[in-house]
Amino acid sequence: MIRLYILGGAAIAFAAVLAALWWQIDRNASLRDENNSLMRSVAALELGRDQARIAADVARAEAARQAIAAAEYEQVKDAFRKGDFDAHLPDDFRVLLNRILQPASR
Repeated sequence: MIRLYILGGAAIAFAAVLAALWWQIDRNASLRDENNSLMRSVAALELGRDQARIAADVARAEAARQAIAAAEYEQVKDAFRKGDFDAHLPDDFRVLLNRILQPASR
């Protein structure tokens, strides 16, 4: 009779170990899937960060270009205020003035 209880207890213990092992394997697979998903998310975020850095570099370059153009136009404006109408005009400003002042071709 004691052997039967021992055998039954061993079977229950074995079943419990198998259930715990099955649960661990399932949990491990779930964590691997979650890890893969998070790794893809990190890769996408890093790509976005790199693109944002490139965009910031482009914006800084454009701001520098705009600052140079603004300084040129400021010099022209100051020259016009002083009555110096022979001052050098920036090329793009001359093209714009030519377009405005030329009669429309029909």
